[in-house]
Amino acid sequence: MDQSPFCSVIGTNYVPTEEECQMITEFLAAPEKQLIEMQAKISQQEAVPQQLKEQYEDLQGNIEAHRALVSIFRRLPDDILREIFLLCLPLSRDPAMCAAEPPLLLTHVCGRWRQVACSTPRLWTSLYISDYLYEGQVQESKLESRDEGILQWIGRAGCMSLSLSFPTPQVSSGPEERSWRNTDLRRLLCMLSPSFHRWRKANILLEGLDDELFDIVSLQNKEGQKPFQSVEQLSIRVSLSNGTPVTMEEHIRKSSRLLSELGLDSSKRLRRLGLYLDEGIPLHSESLQLSNIFPCGQLEVLDLQGDLLLDNGAGIPLNFLPSLLQACPQLVVFRANVSRPSYAPFPPVSTSRIPLNRLKEMSLFFRQLIHVDTFGIIARCDWPTLTSLYLRVLHSDYADMPLLSACTDKFSTPLTSLRLSSFGIRTFALIDLMFALPTLIQLHLDHPALSDIYREQRFDCDDDEFKLNLYGGLFCNNFIAHLTPKPNGTPYALPQLRFLKWERNTGFSDKALAHLLQQRSSSVPMKQVHIYFGRAMQEDILPVCSNLVEAGLDLRLKYPPAFDTSRESTYQNKDYVQPLEVDHYRTFGWD
Repeated sequence: MDQSPFCSVIGTNYVPTEEECQMITEFLAAPEKQLIEMQAKISQQEAVPQQLKEQYEDLQGNIEAHRALVSIFRRLPDDILREIFLLCLPLSRDPAMCAAEPPLLLTHVCGRWRQVACSTPRLWTSLYISDYLYEGQVQESKLESRDEGILQWIGRAGCMSLSLSFPTPQVSSGPEERSWRNTDLRRLLCMLSPSFHRWRKANILLEGLDDELFDIVSLQNKEGQKPFQSVEQLSIRVSLSNGTPVTMEEHIRKSSRLLSELGLDSSKRLRRLGLYLDEGIPLHSESLQLSNIFPCGQLEVLDLQGDLLLDNGAGIPLNFLPSLLQACPQLVVFRANVSRPSYAPFPPVSTSRIPLNRLKEMSLFFRQLIHVDTFGIIARCDWPTLTSLYLRVLHSDYADMPLLSACTDKFSTPLTSLRLSSFGIRTFALIDLMFALPTLIQLHLDHPALSDIYREQRFDCDDDEFKLNLYGGLFCNNFIAHLTPKPNGTPYALPQLRFLKWERNTGFSDKALAHLLQQRSSSVPMKQVHIYFGRAMQEDILPVCSNLVEAGLDLRLKYPPAFDTSRESTYQNKDYVQPLEVDHYRTFGWD
């Protein structure tokens, strides 16, 4: 740009004359033309990399498209692809008719995948049947569309066995909604009746008036077969209500008749049974004898607990427990709530042995203080293969220690997994218990909220001394020291321990825990340690334990944001689960 004659006034408030304005305009003509030319050159230069970028992306896309043609995955044989598809199915539940989940998702990828998926019967052998929220009236078109999808789904399974989960409400429902659900359930069973003989697993909730439920369980297909007579595994929840007030005895008799109507007493296939009744109904009592309703002699899994909520589920009277166990000689897994003895007239309890030569897992929830008969029953037990034991006493203080001692004296040799509530157990007693379990690999000390005495003291006592005793004085560094290997070779408790889960009542220090983990790394290293503290963090031990984490230790330490006596537990949920799918004796650890 040429030297401007107005350089001396540029940047000032000088006001040019009309003649000077004309001179400035004439002077700017050449620079403005030059500016336009430069802008054009810049645009040309900028277009070059953009064009190169577009060409690069086109070329890259073309290469990737051709590489996809020769990719190994595309050339996988159909049988390999089928096996991969099967591994995509959910593990903890039956798959639902949802376009965003396998197997339906697999049919939306490409034509070949759809053809392979639809021609793989094993992909379609299990189904969680969807439900609709009741809002006064559900459109018939929705139900028809769902029913058509169900028939198409199980049709793709060919002649293979089926696993079906029927709709269960996620929230409590009123009488009108329960009645509608039962009408829909009956409709589903009628539609599926031709496939009754193919059912191998079933998960169902029966909730409502007795007449409605009797109408459902008495259904038969053309061959005279009822819905669950061919199943190998059945999980059934029953919540029976009556149109008019009845006595508890009559309610129990109705429940017994309802279960008898299932027609399972003569089943040759049933091996795994989960039966969950409302609290207050005594299982295997004089009015409801499970051995007359189910083929107990062939059952391998019998779960009468369901979820882990407090005061939830029916219990077996203590004096009826031996006869039930003796009626189930093939049991591998047994879970039950045990209630106080029933004093109603009944034949005397046998004093013979209770042999269960295949029993691997036992879970017992005692609701009341330990009864003297408990120890007599334990003494009669002959369970040489028991490896997993879960014990909890709901209304308990220190009275559960004799029970634990009796159990460990009886089953300590084969036991590899122990779970119990940590509240109400003295430190010295728990230490003695740990030294009696040399083969234990996994230990889980439950959240104290699973003991009723904790709840009572939680609300009745607010002084700091109680809080300190609750979270700081029960299991201190002394307990951790007995689990820690010593340089001089002094014996220590649980030498085979690799999995530890501890919820609250953690009075030991962070430093003591870190020392325990480091010392055990040289003998039998820990694989999984989950600690839920009831106090604030004292010291960040994760950097100290980083070498252990890098070596494979799953270490999870959870602290509350401030000290409190909260009793929130990981178990306080009401989700319907499928507990029969989990055998705790098979694996160790937690998700």
